[in-house]
Amino acid sequence: MKLRLHPILAPFFLVLMVTGGLAFYALVFISLLFHEAGHIFAAKLSGMKVRSCTILPYGGELRIPDRHTYGKKQRVSVAIGGPAATAILLLLSMLFDFPGDEQFTRIQLVILSLNLLPVLPLDGGQAISAMLETEKRKYKVRSGFLLYSIAVLLAVSVSLLPGLPGTALFLALAIFLLLQNISAFKFRKYEQAYEELKRKQLTP
Repeated sequence: MKLRLHPILAPFFLVLMVTGGLAFYALVFISLLFHEAGHIFAAKLSGMKVRSCTILPYGGELRIPDRHTYGKKQRVSVAIGGPAATAILLLLSMLFDFPGDEQFTRIQLVILSLNLLPVLPLDGGQAISAMLETEKRKYKVRSGFLLYSIAVLLAVSVSLLPGLPGTALFLALAIFLLLQNISAFKFRKYEQAYEELKRKQLTP
């Protein structure tokens, strides 16, 4: 499995280093790695093969070949694996005292709250989308949830504009997520065609 850092992390961490210091930067990075380790652990337990992991400001993305061909329970388990890991770190930070524990607690709260939002491609959105899908309507559900996520993120981006420059990091993240959903929506038909072809090949 390959571990990658997304290019968007460069300006994101640069701002953190300038405004929050190197220690804060290190706590955020460690927290993101632990969050993603939760996803990877859940994927392994579910029998899913992880090809690569890309670290992003809100957590990360696992590249799992033929992800949508796995069962609903497996996909939901992988989606909540990251927030579960972050929740463990949050609990530990509340139970034990160590240097920088207040900052560490706030970081876990932000990562957990952000990832539980019910929009794609965040973990909350991934879990809800998987739970709503049925065999007959899974492509319609997926497309509808993408449109919903695009609308929500567009509204969030517009609402953050008056708060600039204080909301710059959140605005950049919202726009990044918005572009990811737009790209996924544009390529949804190709994904559907690939899944159907794969299913025909597996069917004797």
